[in-house]
Amino acid sequence: MIGQAFRRRRIVLALVYAAALAIVLLWPVHIDGEGGFVRFGPLLDAIALLGIPQWASYPFVEFAFNMALFVPLGLLLATGSPRSGLRRIATALGVGLVVSCLAEFAQHLFLPDRTTDVRDVVANALGAGLGACIVVAVDYGIRRRRAAIASAARTSARCENA
Repeated sequence: MIGQAFRRRRIVLALVYAAALAIVLLWPVHIDGEGGFVRFGPLLDAIALLGIPQWASYPFVEFAFNMALFVPLGLLLATGSPRSGLRRIATALGVGLVVSCLAEFAQHLFLPDRTTDVRDVVANALGAGLGACIVVAVDYGIRRRRAAIASAARTSARCENA
């Protein structure tokens, strides 16, 4: 039963994420421009006040935002997948790349106030890959911990029987 509840929650999360992603990717104007709903100006001002280096400029923040936008896709794709770690990461990278290319193509065809940029595609794919890497790393840590506990239990049982 726990497995079914987990799958249902994952499906609901995936649908909510897909709707939010569609809104961001298919918004008629740049989401950080006039008529958009994200403002990078205050963030850039805060970065400047903190004395963070010049490379943390608008292009950097935009790239990071594009990566962050696709991290949940990688998390959702890799969670519960029976594939090996590298295959989960490769799948997330591939799906992220395809989804991003389709979004950029749709923006180019149907949204004249949006611009297409290959850097967005790269950032989106990397974000999906990062999400999958997080899941793989957490799974690896859980497996190692379980193995250590099982090993300690076997050692303890042997000591008691001796």
